Amino acid sequence: MKSFLKQIRLAKKIGFSSFLQYKFAKPGAELKVKISSQQIFIRKGTPDLGVAITCFSGEFDIVKYLFPKDYSGIIVDAGGYIGTSAIAFKQIYPKAKIIVIEPSQDNLAILKKNLEGISNIKIVYGALIGSSKKTITLNNRGTKEWGYTVVSKPLDNPNAKPLHKTPTFVLKDLLEPREEIGLLKLDIEGGEYDLLKNDIKTLKKIPVVFAELHDRIISGCKEMYFKFSKNRILIKDRSEKYLSIKR
Repeated sequence: MKSFLKQIRLAKKIGFSSFLQYKFAKPGAELKVKISSQQIFIRKGTPDLGVAITCFSGEFDIVKYLFPKDYSGIIVDAGGYIGTSAIAFKQIYPKAKIIVIEPSQDNLAILKKNLEGISNIKIVYGALIGSSKKTITLNNRGTKEWGYTVVSKPLDNPNAKPLHKTPTFVLKDLLEPREEIGLLKLDIEGGEYDLLKNDIKTLKKIPVVFAELHDRIISGCKEMYFKFSKNRILIKDRSEKYLSIKR
């Protein structure tokens, strides 16, 4: 019964026609569905659809009133996945410049499709870190496409399989001269540890940092983030997400 009700709720969210198409598609098939009036490409058998529904169901409402509606500054979306978080930010702040960084080649391909034609969005292929490495290995923890990590031996799967090398960037690499980040969204599956350890000066300059912390992948993420937020306003959101606001 629970499964049936879950299917009914899904059909209501994406429409009956899209639901049937999704239901009978083969694993790995690429589909286009409509969620909250937004057309999105997703892959059957991946977390894509669930992530998209969550993004368009208020996941980022916590940042909605931190800037004026006509905010035209820079938002960095680190861990862009398939692009739905960038779209959600655009819906909240239509005039903002969004810089999206994603380390997975497969995720990047569908991200580009979802963000095609949206103005003032910069897409960067690579991983956000805090140190000076030029490339890093992206690893599959067995948690599907949304859980790839640059952590070499994740705690929840020390035998994670390497996928491919990916370019690396520090925060300043993403910006043009005289540009400054207003909002940084971090969902980088443990990569925040290296960022908090090695690029804390840059982080402290950013007015708003909205982070999902992954101590289950590498211990110390929360401790370092809380220390970084000591003289800032710290708000716990749902699950592992925290908002840190510069006073």
